[in-house]
Amino acid sequence: MVKIPTARGDEIDSAQLGFTLMVENLYNINTEVNLQWPETLGDPEERIDDVVSALENARAHGVDTIVDRTIPGLGRNVEMLKKTAERTKVNIILTTGFYTWRDLPLMFEFREQMKPMLEDKRSFEYFFEKDIEEGIGNSGVRAAVLKVATDKHGVTEGVEILLKATARVHRRTGVPIGTHTDGAHTGLLQMEAFRAEGVDLSRVYFGHICRTPGDDLGEIQQLLDTGATVGFDMLSMADVFGNRESRLARVVELCRRGYAGQILLSHDNQGFTDLTPEIDQKRHKAPYPRWCELSESFLPLLRENGVTDEQIDQMMIGNPRRIFESRALGAY
Repeated sequence: MVKIPTARGDEIDSAQLGFTLMVENLYNINTEVNLQWPETLGDPEERIDDVVSALENARAHGVDTIVDRTIPGLGRNVEMLKKTAERTKVNIILTTGFYTWRDLPLMFEFREQMKPMLEDKRSFEYFFEKDIEEGIGNSGVRAAVLKVATDKHGVTEGVEILLKATARVHRRTGVPIGTHTDGAHTGLLQMEAFRAEGVDLSRVYFGHICRTPGDDLGEIQQLLDTGATVGFDMLSMADVFGNRESRLARVVELCRRGYAGQILLSHDNQGFTDLTPEIDQKRHKAPYPRWCELSESFLPLLRENGVTDEQIDQMMIGNPRRIFESRALGAY
């Protein structure tokens, strides 16, 4: 077992994780815009009430732990996360990193270009490591996962800097890495960048692999065969992408091939977001309450298609625990 910091400011044993959703977002708040036009957020206490209610409903459907994957660049709000965590029995675990698909914010762009001239050389690695070892800002809450994103633009100069920074902090702290991808093809780009930095890929989980076209498991299997873990973790977007049936079929097939020990299942649901435009709720009403579709629909469908309870427990309980316990392997 290892100790895992939570958003309450305490720690839990890895054995207490239970049924874990590794890829979710409680709040995506566009901080820069919100400071100028605060009505985009509205009443923060009302937002917290709504999210707490959704979390308690998810807990009634079997959810014990949620990993909040919102990092700077996506609108992380630690104060709201901490208040939320104090009002729910669901464990909330936080993440560090920086999110961009292409360019770095100017603060870090200038720091990267002018490092030799700067007295204050703090850049991404400093902030990631502080979030992990000391806490995020003055919150007293520490991050337990490193996150980095690569999307449709591929490994740009800015993304490469972040991949390297993430890998180096991982190697110094032992904290696992979880990524955002545009599917397995960008996951393979991340894999090569991590390998170049000496990362043990068994301590990495590549997210959003369900975005890979459903007729080919080849690229996904390339990632799995390195010992890495992959996420079929965008269930909330299945109707938007039109791949609900294909993602079910791929999870079933990968379990049949013996990969249940390397798969994570999640929703990538938001409790509240002002980062993306609101979807027309009349035409795109979510079919299930937040963070409940796995329990209510997807897991029963897996069982109907031959996936065993043992394999489901592996994906929902065993694999998250293994990923967090990889920190016990230490720095390298």
